[in-house]
Amino acid sequence: MWIRLVVLIIVVSFSPTVSLADDSLIALKDLEQEALNNNPEILMAKKKVESAGQKKSLASALPDPMIGYMVQNVGSPGPWTVGVEDMSMQGFVFTQEIPFPGKLGTKGRIAGKEEELMEQGARETKLKVLNNLRSAYYEYFLAFKSTEILDQTKEILKNFQRIAETRYETGQGIQQDVIRAQLEVSMILDRLAEEEQKKEAQASTINSLVGRNPLASLGRPDELQKTTPALTVDEMAARAIAHSPLLQGKQRMVEQSSEQLSLSRREYLPDMVVSGGWFYRGEKTDVWQASVLFKVPLYFWNKSAGVNAATADLSAARYEYDAERLATLSQVRDLYSKVKTAEHHIQLYEAGIIPQAKLSLQSATSNYQVGKTDFMTLLESENMLLKYQLMEQEELVNLNKNVSMLGEITGEEHEH
Repeated sequence: MWIRLVVLIIVVSFSPTVSLADDSLIALKDLEQEALNNNPEILMAKKKVESAGQKKSLASALPDPMIGYMVQNVGSPGPWTVGVEDMSMQGFVFTQEIPFPGKLGTKGRIAGKEEELMEQGARETKLKVLNNLRSAYYEYFLAFKSTEILDQTKEILKNFQRIAETRYETGQGIQQDVIRAQLEVSMILDRLAEEEQKKEAQASTINSLVGRNPLASLGRPDELQKTTPALTVDEMAARAIAHSPLLQGKQRMVEQSSEQLSLSRREYLPDMVVSGGWFYRGEKTDVWQASVLFKVPLYFWNKSAGVNAATADLSAARYEYDAERLATLSQVRDLYSKVKTAEHHIQLYEAGIIPQAKLSLQSATSNYQVGKTDFMTLLESENMLLKYQLMEQEELVNLNKNVSMLGEITGEEHEH
């Protein structure tokens, strides 16, 4: 009796907490679409692209003109001589600065590269959010699947407990087997509580990524299928070079730096200032004037420093692109290797290890019932089966997570 009381206390102590999940089925594709529509980071990145697009037209616009009033009075400040003296007049003046041909176009292209850079940043943000969402969803699935496996194991252990109690009551077993079976059940309940906590943590992460209240309920995850890349590692590497938003962003920085160097060199060319005016002279003939002035790049050494700085920036941007390119290729190779390893492990678990572990458990159960093996051997067989079942699900999750990461690196924007 005291044994049952102790077990009851342990069970209550380790009872799983209430999960945030409800019974409805939630598909990853639906969550991805919700994230695209509501995720704050994705929406912020889109607005940055819009802002950069508006700035592009401003960069290539002419400088604002100047319009002013001018009066020319002859003699002392006292008497008003406009219309009286020949040299006196009043009127309006217009002045417009015109950069040397090509400068405004270059500034517009620099701003255009900034917009393209923001577009690649928005793609990178979208792919990153989707990858984080998938990773959280896969972990959410793993917590559910682990709970199912642990529940099945709990029932198996309860059956062991009944067998041990029967053997003990008939004098064929020992009390220690009964206690150990009860302890194993309590330990499974403890692990179930941990899985419930993982469900809640991943549900909170998923809700945050799709723009919901983190405390909102979340349905059950759909069954997870094995996903494998259709391309070879070389094809994926080539795709990453061509479509990776991070690499494309670095390439836009190189192009922008090249345009900036071109603009720095154009600073040696003189800008032009055009002005004109019309002046009223009362009863005398009105006067108009026009002038064209050129800015002389007299302090050329300042322009030379700007060219040198822009040249250094261009070299730095190229080196940064090369470094990111090598890192991307390394990531593709590493992730592709992990995907193939996970596929191999899953195949082994499905075709060999788990079926063999189940046969081993069945044999140990039959032998224990007739007294041909001890209880520890029975528990060891059960623990091995549990271990491999959980490892199979972990490999399935790792496979899908690595495939998703490959998609992020190679710029795949379609939903999985």
